[in-house]
Amino acid sequence: MGLIDTIKNIIAPSKKDERHEQRTFGTAPAMGSAVAVNEDKALTFTAVWAAIRLLSESVSSLPINVYEIDKNGNKVVATANPIYNLLKYKPNNFQNKITFLELLMMGLTAKGESFFYIERNQRTAPTQLIPLNFDEVDVVQVESGALFYETKFGTKDASDILHFKGITTDGVRGLSPIMQCKNSIGWGMAVEEFGNTFFKNGAKLSGVLQTDRALSETAIGRLKNSFNNVYAQLSGSNSTVVLEEGLTFKPVSISAEQAQFLASRTFSVEEVARIFNIPPHMLKDLSKSSFNNIEMQSQEFVTYTLMPYLTRIEQEMNLKLFRTNELGKVFVQFNVNALLRGNIKDRSEFYRTMINIGAMNINEVRSKENLNKIENGDKHFMQLNMTTIDKIGSDEE
Repeated sequence: MGLIDTIKNIIAPSKKDERHEQRTFGTAPAMGSAVAVNEDKALTFTAVWAAIRLLSESVSSLPINVYEIDKNGNKVVATANPIYNLLKYKPNNFQNKITFLELLMMGLTAKGESFFYIERNQRTAPTQLIPLNFDEVDVVQVESGALFYETKFGTKDASDILHFKGITTDGVRGLSPIMQCKNSIGWGMAVEEFGNTFFKNGAKLSGVLQTDRALSETAIGRLKNSFNNVYAQLSGSNSTVVLEEGLTFKPVSISAEQAQFLASRTFSVEEVARIFNIPPHMLKDLSKSSFNNIEMQSQEFVTYTLMPYLTRIEQEMNLKLFRTNELGKVFVQFNVNALLRGNIKDRSEFYRTMINIGAMNINEVRSKENLNKIENGDKHFMQLNMTTIDKIGSDEE
């Protein structure tokens, strides 16, 4: 019996996460949908793939640095810190920073959590951040609240595992957005499957062969097979129909537009955008976007979509990659300024106004722009030609 079994059987009852098994083996159709949904199958749905790809590539492309606060209170890049090279260039022996963060985000967005083992040297300094397969990690919480992880490297304390998780109901395991919203995603996949079938069958739902003559069962079967083999496929949809035995063909299908097929596909994209909190235009749905609001939606994408993920990642890294006495003094931080440069005019106007009314000083502005402080930059300024209302005209009296 291993340590993890001892913990389960002696210290506390097993808290095996049923959601973990449902996500691993759950291939039953979503309620109200004829399509089975799990994380792997959902990735074949273009809207889900586009959403997860967008989030993964957006985060992985952001600059990430390790900073420390120097004796003057300035935030400087800690290039000498061993964590700097891990996050900036090579987290482990087989990944670079881009693929590392993409894999992290793939787990967060598809399964609701990602796991990485922190390999340390004899001085306990991290030397590698090694990804762990979601299905091979067992998380156990004991009565004291401490977490233990059963991994391919053995049983590990929580301090040796980077556990990035999304929204959670128990504080231990993250919820999979795909499985939480499998009905909506399954509905969208069903619409896509319907479209494939619709066009595969010559863009016709069905039809009726009519005749006044009495036909034998053999004749009926032969005519049905002959007609379907030639005309029911997309390749034969424009062929000339030749009918025997006085037959006439009466189509009973409706067009794709009448079936609101295109509208349904658009709505399924909106549903996925809602699930992942992404502006629809970033999933190539421009039906409700305009030149005036796309810039604002793009800024909202950074503020309301990316920032929660970035904050989760930063917090977990700061707590487990640095020593306790380094907390608050050395930290990991993403730089999102590159994504906000398109709105630099509004930012400049805001800073100018805040400085003019004395609400912010130059160093506070520079800090928000990820720049170091300057000498005398902590002073506050106000316009000289401004005064209080009660003093107007006092000099003339």
